[in-house]
Amino acid sequence: MASCTGDDGPRRVVQITQTDDGCTPGRFAAAPGERLTLEVTNDGKKDREIEGIEGTKLEELLVPSGRTRHVDWTAPGKAGVQKVKCYIPGGNTVIIEVDVSEPKATVQVDLVEYTVSADKVSVPTGVIRFAAHNTSTAQIHELAVLRVKDDGSFDNLGEIENLAPGKSGETVLDVAPGRYLLACLIATGEAGSTVDHFQQGMKLEFEVR
Repeated sequence: MASCTGDDGPRRVVQITQTDDGCTPGRFAAAPGERLTLEVTNDGKKDREIEGIEGTKLEELLVPSGRTRHVDWTAPGKAGVQKVKCYIPGGNTVIIEVDVSEPKATVQVDLVEYTVSADKVSVPTGVIRFAAHNTSTAQIHELAVLRVKDDGSFDNLGEIENLAPGKSGETVLDVAPGRYLLACLIATGEAGSTVDHFQQGMKLEFEVR
């Protein structure tokens, strides 16, 4: 998921999944004034809608069963909780909360073959901005923030994808305490790569305390 400032820059993509039983995630973070695109996928058998409520300025969007639709939204300039209603008309309703707050820290991350480096490897729990820069002159890289689970597997909390050489991007995530990896997940054959970047060691241990 990538974003940068400026009216003509790309927006950070937030993925929302709808089913007949509800919508996920139930909460996500945004910085004040951050420009987002909500990518809404309806995996259920019934049509669903989303819209802003209680002052949240997001127009109603219908997402038919089996379809994905996108809607742009800009977080307000002041901190607070915004609310988005995700519902089946006359049926199941879920309220998604958007935690709009200034990041507690910004982590500057450099990506190059085949290493990940950062200006800090420990941050407090809460809303954190990850700013990635691809310092490579030849290869596309990406940044994924992976939470390490007890069984050694990962939860991917968010990505800044397909950063061309010399390009930068940002993502804002609400992170809980635990062990993490900052990693590039470009696989063999993806983005023209002949190797798997993660397997080549393109990862960095990271802690949220």
